[in-house]
Amino acid sequence: MSHVIDRLEAWTLLALGLAAGIALPHPVTTALWTASARAFRRAGDVDMVARLTSGTKFGGRIRAGLRGDRLSHLRFA
Repeated sequence: MSHVIDRLEAWTLLALGLAAGIALPHPVTTALWTASARAFRRAGDVDMVARLTSGTKFGGRIRAGLRGDRLSHLRFA
C-alpha cells in the first residue's frame, strides 16, 4: 500500500513541477522534480528515477539533489 501512496505522491509532484515550470524559476521546478524522484525511488520505480535524472537541462540538478548536495535552498519531501 505504501508503494501506491509513494507513486501517487511522485506523479503529483512531477505534475506540480511541470505546472510550476510555466511561471516559476527553475529552482522550484528542480526541487519538485527531485522530490518526485525521491518518491519514485521509495516506490521502487528505478526506471522513472533514471528518466528524471537523465534529462539534459535538469538531470544533473536532480541527481545532485538526490545525493543531498545543496544547489538551492528549496526542498520538498
